[in-house]
Amino acid sequence: AGAALVRMRVDEAPAGAAEGDPGVLRGLRIGIVDDGQGVALALRGALEEHAVRAEVVSGADAGFDGIVDLSALRAGQEPVLPTAFPGYRRALTGGVGRLVLGSTPGSGLHGFARSAALEFPDTLIRAVDLHPKEDPSRMAAQLLSELCDRGGGLASVGYTAQGVRITRRPAAAPLPPSVETPGVALARSVLGPGSVVLLTGGARGITARTAVALARATGCHVELVGRTPEPVGQGDGFVHAGDRVALRAALIGSGLRTPAEIEAAASRILAEREVRATLAALAGVAASVRYHCADVTDAQAVRAVVAGVRARHGRLDGIVHGAGTLRDGLLRDKEPAAFTEVFTTKVAGARNLAAAAAEHGSSPAPAFLALFGSVAGVYGNRGQSDYAAANDALDGLALTWAESFPGRVLSVDWGPWAAGAGGMVTPELERAYARRGVPLISPEAGTDAFLAELAYGGDVQVVLVAEGGADHE
Repeated sequence: AGAALVRMRVDEAPAGAAEGDPGVLRGLRIGIVDDGQGVALALRGALEEHAVRAEVVSGADAGFDGIVDLSALRAGQEPVLPTAFPGYRRALTGGVGRLVLGSTPGSGLHGFARSAALEFPDTLIRAVDLHPKEDPSRMAAQLLSELCDRGGGLASVGYTAQGVRITRRPAAAPLPPSVETPGVALARSVLGPGSVVLLTGGARGITARTAVALARATGCHVELVGRTPEPVGQGDGFVHAGDRVALRAALIGSGLRTPAEIEAAASRILAEREVRATLAALAGVAASVRYHCADVTDAQAVRAVVAGVRARHGRLDGIVHGAGTLRDGLLRDKEPAAFTEVFTTKVAGARNLAAAAAEHGSSPAPAFLALFGSVAGVYGNRGQSDYAAANDALDGLALTWAESFPGRVLSVDWGPWAAGAGGMVTPELERAYARRGVPLISPEAGTDAFLAELAYGGDVQVVLVAEGGADHE
């Protein structure tokens, strides 16, 4: 089953007080994006006392020595990301020396900061969780100290209600041993043959494997949601072209000429093959299987799918949100549209699913809502500021929703899966990980770990990596 997985919980840890002399800011020009709650005004006053040229602005931009963005603190604020990304990019590429982001749960700003700090190592980039009931003048003092503090290499900190400065770090937290297999325990306690599980991104990649594992263990009904149209017929006419390289050659032989046409056709055919294979595998183990072609960022479409599932089955017992996309590239080169696509697929998709799940009426509430994230959100990753932000946002939303959701909310931050699992790791990236000695999660170990987490776990946010993988983050 491949390398064993290490399970970690993300806990608060003391970070030590921010240390720095406000005198280092003397004469600098600092832009403060307004929060509308009085914190920006209090910070401007505190900065001016130290001869800093501070001004309240509408958004982050170039032309400043430092930026403090407090827009996440605005009452009734729409999510800061992805809208704020172009301003952050302009500020960072324009040479801003300090970027401090006031954060709220689910904003994704910590994941963004962790990644941006890796790409701009000479810039102070830090996301700061501020306690919402703190006095504005106290918040201003905390932010002033963060602007002055270049020590510790921390891109992510927070303040408790008592004013203690903290950060969040993964720590080993293995599940307790059990005499039962996870599948048996899951079928007995959470899901049975009459249960219904809906999975997004579930006809392809690691969530497809998760769907098959859930069905094999419990005999549940499986409802899949994906953007790939459901394939018609039994094949694609290129049966002898088994991989992308062979398929490109076959498509050129069929008359396609431009690289864009060839790549688009190859991607479509490979996606359809994966959907066909998943549906065929599920047909043999699930009580029933149905595929829905829908975009998880479309709230109305998600609501219609969920309502249809409940109308047919009278219940919806579990949701796995595995939909995601990658548009990797360094922040300075990343187009805002690409950032938005990556971020909204994860985050808007999760919000839409949670909202639809809550509309259960007289039918039973779901037993669980599982969000598939990535260690990129926990540690940051060069070239993945959008993906890291999205996955960090999932963690924050899960922690918030767990306080009111009727069932369990779980956010799983996965390490990289082997390319054969169909996840986000390409064969090229798999070879790069191998050169660095980074172990990858095998499909069997990954699905076993998820079943065990559902059966025995109780934490909201967990990190699951191949043994030895945590040493490389």
